[in-house]
Amino acid sequence: MTHDDRFPLENFEEEPEEVVVAPNFGIIAEVRFERDEFREISDEERETGRSSLDLIHDYTLAAIRANRAARMASQAEVAD
Repeated sequence: MTHDDRFPLENFEEEPEEVVVAPNFGIIAEVRFERDEFREISDEERETGRSSLDLIHDYTLAAIRANRAARMASQAEVAD
């Protein structure tokens, strides 16, 4: 690769710096619900005024965090 005169050499460091070019921006997942489960989600949508996507996102994270906290509390009890 040859030097490009538009970029002065003093702007470059001797050692390259490692950077994350494309951070994890999220995932898209397909989730299947049975009719009764979907009805529950729809009811919650109407009651809260929130979208099903927001509900699934927030409730999933809340459940994961609650389970993690319970596991950590249980492990702390065993350690005592």
